[in-house]
Amino acid sequence: QWDSAESKCDLLHDIICMANLTEHCEGHIIIGVDEENDYSVSGVENDVNRKNTQSIVTFLRDKEFASGNRPVVYVETLEIDSHLVDVIVIEDSTNTPYYLSSGFQGVRPFHIYTRVQDTNTDITKSADPDVVEKLWRKRRDVREYTITRYKDSRPD
Repeated sequence: QWDSAESKCDLLHDIICMANLTEHCEGHIIIGVDEENDYSVSGVENDVNRKNTQSIVTFLRDKEFASGNRPVVYVETLEIDSHLVDVIVIEDSTNTPYYLSSGFQGVRPFHIYTRVQDTNTDITKSADPDVVEKLWRKRRDVREYTITRYKDSRPD
């Protein structure tokens, strides 16, 4: 289900985590699928907290992100088994890491949140230093290369 007005910090935390992926790929937050049970489609068509692209963009615009960099997001709606499923798409970017310079509800300022495998960084903590380093490398487009040295085989 979509987060209620009282739990907007959960939505913000999820978006920041997905925007701070260390890989070059989009992040997706799927709403309307029951992940607790059997991944059945429950749909969002009757969800009173449902949001569209404009409402999420406005929500993010009102937050104080460091350097003014905000994740670029949009909402796509899919029809699956006669139900509507919303997908928040967080575009890949080299503006990582995204973090707030001023806190919002439970989302702390200057904390870098990310998602590793299927787990978000705890809202009370910051990502591990090695992950934060990867996010700064992503910003600077520094890719990790393997360098192999060969002994000079040229004739004397």
